[in-house]
Amino acid sequence: MLKCQFHIHVSGDPEHSHSYSAKDLIKNAEQNHYDVLAITCHNKIIFTKALQNYAKQHGIILIPGIELSINKKHILCINVDCEIEKIKTFQALRVYKKSHPECLIIAPHPFFPGKVTLKEKLIENLDIFDAIEHSFCYTKSKNYNSKAVKLAEKYSLPLVATSDCHFLEDLDLGYTMVNSQKNIFSIIKAVKQNKIQIHHSPITYSKIFKILYKMNLSTLKKILFKA
Repeated sequence: MLKCQFHIHVSGDPEHSHSYSAKDLIKNAEQNHYDVLAITCHNKIIFTKALQNYAKQHGIILIPGIELSINKKHILCINVDCEIEKIKTFQALRVYKKSHPECLIIAPHPFFPGKVTLKEKLIENLDIFDAIEHSFCYTKSKNYNSKAVKLAEKYSLPLVATSDCHFLEDLDLGYTMVNSQKNIFSIIKAVKQNKIQIHHSPITYSKIFKILYKMNLSTLKKILFKA
């Protein structure tokens, strides 16, 4: 089983400031026994062959990724190239995926409040998505993942746990174990075939407030909570 993180932000993200670089992330991930990372900055691919080789030196498979915005709705696109940055419509993403069957399209935090979450757009474009994210951001008393879980069960879609990491200390808030050989093709195939185990647990309101404080209240509202 490979320990995988499919939703991470680092310095260079156009929408958020981060104090750590991609290399800092990789070193931290090695200490936390990760096998696979996909850096998914907003509307920009942070990936080079040099960075991929650096990750390999630390025992990690680095997969190119992006958190794409279509009509301000967030979509995780894994194992993609820079052409994905030009995508502006769901139909264009559908065409891209058809010509890039090796990519993995995930719906992040789809039913959380906010203008950036997919909500009904996920239902309307369900054919595009290979998996649905189970977000780290829930408590014992409030869980916006519930509808995503039911949808995944109804349509036999994999649920992928992530940390949507903006701070290195939060890297393990949610992650996915993938039953796969350690290469990109096998990892993507295994996720699509639901050969995975997800790891997550509710966090406290104090933890959420701590993240709010560090990220800036308005920024986190923009990501998840703004009605």
